[in-house]
Amino acid sequence: MLIEKVNPVAFEPMNEIHNKELEYINKLFDAIENNGDIEKAYEEFLNDVKEHFAFEEKLMEKYSFFAIIPHKMEHSRILNELEELKNKLDNREYLQDYFKKAFVPWLENHINTIDTVTAGFFKMVNATI
Repeated sequence: MLIEKVNPVAFEPMNEIHNKELEYINKLFDAIENNGDIEKAYEEFLNDVKEHFAFEEKLMEKYSFFAIIPHKMEHSRILNELEELKNKLDNREYLQDYFKKAFVPWLENHINTIDTVTAGFFKMVNATI
């Protein structure tokens, strides 16, 4: 298991999405470490990340979140990184390093900073999905 949990935020639907993403990333990491079907696990993970970001961005737009631009820019940056990573799916060592040293630390930081602020805003405006 690569990552067991992340810190919760003030808006429960975001916690549910974050927890689901952990399932996908752990499934992918298991495939990387145990010679599983990396391509399939990666596609599932990437699709989940895209859905996760689209969910947050739709709510940010709906409720005119004050920091929507930097939040969307960060989503875009990491999605571009993940799209480029598709070219390295045959390099298990690279993938292990990337997820351990880059993606997981980024995810934890993203949740602990901008997602925490976003979730607090959603709670403050009584956002609904």
